[in-house]
Amino acid sequence: MPQPKFRAPDYAGFAPETEAARVARLAGVGDTPVYSPVHRLQSELAVFERGQRDADHYPGWFRVSFPIASSAVLWAAILWGAGLFG
Repeated sequence: MPQPKFRAPDYAGFAPETEAARVARLAGVGDTPVYSPVHRLQSELAVFERGQRDADHYPGWFRVSFPIASSAVLWAAILWGAGLFG
């Protein structure tokens, strides 16, 4: 049995003919900011992100070479261990 089509009343804030006309756009200079719980959470988390960037104590050469060297040591230990059983 076919169901009747549902149409939300206009007072519900939904009008299908205007929903299709809405297009995303970039914010302009005169637009007022919208504060929501998501924006508040992002601003609170940005404090930790700035703190993490300032907390980098190791130089770049160490951050690149340490994973490579430790991987080489671990692979050598794995191959040496596999050679004992083989």
